[in-house]
Amino acid sequence: MENWREVLRKMCDMDNREILIASHRGKFSSSVMENTTLAFLLAIRQGAHMVEMDLARTKDGRIVAHHDNDMSRLFHTTETIGEKTLKELLDMPLYNYLGEICAEHLETFDEILDGLKDKTVLVLDKCWDCWDEVYDLLKKRDMLKQTIFKFYLRDENPLLWAKEHKDCMFIPMWKEIELLERLAELKAAAKVPAVEITPRDVNDDVFQPETFKWLKEHQMKVWCNSLSLAKRLVYGAGYDDLKSLYYGGDAGWGELIKQGVTIIQTDWPYELKCYLDMRNRRSFDLCDV
Repeated sequence: MENWREVLRKMCDMDNREILIASHRGKFSSSVMENTTLAFLLAIRQGAHMVEMDLARTKDGRIVAHHDNDMSRLFHTTETIGEKTLKELLDMPLYNYLGEICAEHLETFDEILDGLKDKTVLVLDKCWDCWDEVYDLLKKRDMLKQTIFKFYLRDENPLLWAKEHKDCMFIPMWKEIELLERLAELKAAAKVPAVEITPRDVNDDVFQPETFKWLKEHQMKVWCNSLSLAKRLVYGAGYDDLKSLYYGGDAGWGELIKQGVTIIQTDWPYELKCYLDMRNRRSFDLCDV
């Protein structure tokens, strides 16, 4: 388990080319639920340098860890988190990916912060509509420096919020090459150590060598997802987790690294770590020849 300050130092150091692993919603399976303290702790034990999570606001203003727009997948109801109080949510059965009621419960952001303080870098994804409340909770626990906020570069409100909060760190999500100037303006106004690109195809503008060159010149590293969530969803220009697991890391994760990606978000942190360890050993062996 690497010190979170060292992880952020590596992320912000453009000369450091170590590949960093971001765990997508933690390491979950069976009744270890996504977006829970246990899932996040398991992920960092398996080699993740940081954990990505999603947050939502309840009807009574509490912040809880939940990703989806509605509650159909995990609660088997089409209602939304914002229509329920925290007590109502905790009284409801929570279903795992097998469709079985599990022993876990929906966790509050307070619980997660208590469990992860000083343990890892927190990357907050889907929560831009409640950033003010999230900011206050982080500041109360002195955990702002341990946290990175993500948002879509095209969205105006979080962009303005980012420019106003110089005590926070941001990784914007970017796929529209025409927003290059907006990205440069954000970099000049806020702490932006990296940018997340979202290419569906190897020919996408954000996945081209000249784009990586421009980002390097502007002191931003590249984060890319390698998730294999569904057939309709393509991440990492197709160099995803499934390809890496099926054909070997060189076929997926290795291609992202070859392109210049230095932060990979995955559902398989242990397998990615094993691949990176093997890749490093291979490099050492070549040096010895």
